[in-house]
Amino acid sequence: MKLSRSRRWHPWETAGHRSWWGHGKLMLQRPGEAHSIDVFWAGPERDFAGWYFNLQDPVRRTPIGVDTLDHELDLWWGADTGRYVWKDVEIFAERLVEGRYPGMGDAIQAEGDRIAALLDAGERWWDPAWAQWQPDPAWSAPPLPAGWDRVPPAR
Repeated sequence: MKLSRSRRWHPWETAGHRSWWGHGKLMLQRPGEAHSIDVFWAGPERDFAGWYFNLQDPVRRTPIGVDTLDHELDLWWGADTGRYVWKDVEIFAERLVEGRYPGMGDAIQAEGDRIAALLDAGERWWDPAWAQWQPDPAWSAPPLPAGWDRVPPAR
């Protein structure tokens, strides 16, 4: 894949991080679906921030866990808003021109349109109670296995 010269750095990278960090995120992923529903919290009190519909490859097993490919195009429904908004539409279009998702552009857009239509129709395929979910305080983050950053993508 050839990267564009106008490559946009992910906010994680510009902040000097290699992965997501913050006050809380829970990914809800059903097998075979080309999106996840992510629950976000903000601040040390973990105030519910909203629902994030992340368009991505369905998760797949790898020798060390699971993997996916983010498709850039997403929908966000903030806790204090009455409607979702599309995110990263321009970045998605740029990635299509770059050839990042060969032959997949229409399917990715169709998945986003399908989610938007469900939301517009008032459908909720997740439990709103997840907004109040709390991790067990005894849990700690497991270490990443050796070679986690070298697993080739499975297609």
